[in-house]
Amino acid sequence: MPRFAPQHLDLFVPSNAAESTAPFVNPLAELSALLARLRAADHMPWPDAAAAMAEEHRALGLASQAGPEGQRLAAAIFEETERLLAATDNSPAT
Repeated sequence: MPRFAPQHLDLFVPSNAAESTAPFVNPLAELSALLARLRAADHMPWPDAAAAMAEEHRALGLASQAGPEGQRLAAAIFEETERLLAATDNSPAT
């Protein structure tokens, strides 16, 4: 049995179609939007801690692309997340 079939695509070469359909994400705009969303919130906008952590991880990735301004926005996002977590911890149980 041959190890390579001519009709098979190379799995390690990105296709042009996939590259052209990926939208450009402006990291500073994304971070600013997230920060505005958190500042306006009275409670966590995510259903659980795992989702909050995933969003924080995403913010770190965007901040690494955005340089010093991105790092500043990410720090503010973490502060707002902590504020919302503290508000959740202090809310009466229902």
